[in-house]
Amino acid sequence: MINSEFHVSNEIIETPQARRIRIASMPLWRKSQLVWGLIRGALFYRQAGLKRFPIIHRGVKVLTANGTIRIGHFSEIHERVALSAITEPDQPQARLSIGDYTSIWYGTVVSARHQITIGSQCAISWNCTIIDNDMHEITYSDGPQPVRGSPAIRIADHVWIGASAIVLKGVTIGENSVVAAGAIVTRDVPPNTLVAGAPARPMRTIAGWR
Repeated sequence: MINSEFHVSNEIIETPQARRIRIASMPLWRKSQLVWGLIRGALFYRQAGLKRFPIIHRGVKVLTANGTIRIGHFSEIHERVALSAITEPDQPQARLSIGDYTSIWYGTVVSARHQITIGSQCAISWNCTIIDNDMHEITYSDGPQPVRGSPAIRIADHVWIGASAIVLKGVTIGENSVVAAGAIVTRDVPPNTLVAGAPARPMRTIAGWR
């Protein structure tokens, strides 16, 4: 069923720096989990499209209000993940876009009030937070503070974000980069870079990850 209906082969899916997916070597329970996730993504969450079949497991929250969410082909959203694209009715639509073959693990929250773009072949670990807004506004005694740049978040292809990391508004993370567990990303990350710490700082240049 996976091969014929959803066009996923038993061969390695691989491009330069791509994550490897071996369908043939998976145990039966894992294959069954994928099939039910594909069905759930198509029928219950209505995220399937032309040649696009995301895998969405039980307990995932997908919330929109004046916003849109798009999950790419064979991207896997695990239990207890919350995806939201919510903004006020008089504002431009909030947009959350996730590329192909990306996995988002247990307990992660991705909240778009403006725009969040996550690329293909990414791995986002458990209990991460990716948010393009402050949720509340701080008032200052000397009046409103100037708005600095776009709040949009862009995560390029093949980025690995470690457990419990936080990515804040206005950040771009370049392709093939790694965000260490527990890091708080407040500024742009160049491609092929390992960052760690709070706030996150470049540790070293890397060839990629697998």
